[in-house]
Order: sequence, then C-alpha cells, then structure tokens
Amino acid sequence: MRKDTSNTRFTVFIENARMLPEHEISELPQEKRKAVTGKEGIWVEVDCPEGACSVEKDQITLPVGGVTTKETKGVWLRLFCPDNQCSIDESTDLP
Repeated sequence: MRKDTSNTRFTVFIENARMLPEHEISELPQEKRKAVTGKEGIWVEVDCPEGACSVEKDQITLPVGGVTTKETKGVWLRLFCPDNQCSIDESTDLP
C-alpha cells in the first residue's frame, strides 16, 4: 500500500474486483446511482467469500492485497518479550 500524503489517498490492490462497465452501471438501482451524482469515482464489484467484507456506519471493509498489517504486540510484550522470545499459550481472566 502506498500512501499519498498530499491528499491522504491510498493506493491499494483489491483482489477479485472488477470495474463495472457503463451498461452494468446503468442497470444499478436508481437510488444507488442517485447517491453518487456529481461525485468522482468508479463502481467496482468485489468478491466477498464467507463474510470477508463488512458494512458498518457507512463504511465498507474490503479484503485487499499489498497492505502490511500493524504490529499487534502490546507494550508489555514489546518490553519483556522482544524478538518473539515469549510464547503465549492461553489468555487469563484477570479481574
């Protein structure tokens, strides 16, 4: 993923997506087409097997390639278990 810092846009590869041709866009429901009137963008179609995509509060999460994952280790693991020297077998239920 490449981030363009001048206008905070992301360049990503969306796997199994295709741009919709004009004739398919014209077949979309009127309310979908009306919602984007005057806006720049493209209509794409993406495969979402087994719930790979989600829609919440007007935001869509899609599976993409070329994106590096964030570090998920917390502060404790970074300080006391550097370089993956610890093994976590199960979580605990501390109050």
